[in-house]
Amino acid sequence: MSSAASSSLRRLPLREAVNTLRTSTDNLVLSNDVRSVLLRFVAKNSEAGPRQFIRTHLPRLSYSNPNLSINVHRIPDPRAKHKNPNSPDKGAVWENGIMPKPEMKIDFDGTPSQTLPLSHLDGDKILAQLISVAGEERLKSLEGPSSPPDQAKI
Repeated sequence: MSSAASSSLRRLPLREAVNTLRTSTDNLVLSNDVRSVLLRFVAKNSEAGPRQFIRTHLPRLSYSNPNLSINVHRIPDPRAKHKNPNSPDKGAVWENGIMPKPEMKIDFDGTPSQTLPLSHLDGDKILAQLISVAGEERLKSLEGPSSPPDQAKI
């Protein structure tokens, strides 16, 4: 599925969106040892890459990995001026007054978790980085090169 087709997934009627997800040619299946994915970013007035990733790739990723826990943590922005007293950004404070950088934390079974910095990346590059770290190919590389089948000894 092209990036243009995936970006319009939200605009499709439900039946067509589900059909598009089912017939997608992209392989977004993560390895079985991935336990969870956490995406942290400032929701407003920050880089567009994480928002682009959530809009275009996260629906296909969650559809392809139904047992994977995917959490999105939008960090409140204290710079936002809201008239709504119930706004989640009201009273927000950043640690040391510095805007946190967007990041993705991937938890694995049996191996240490990895944190990927997402600064200056667009949605497609974030997906490529996630697949390179946690995709099916990761599992194959951890197992090592496959040995050729036993051949008859001379």
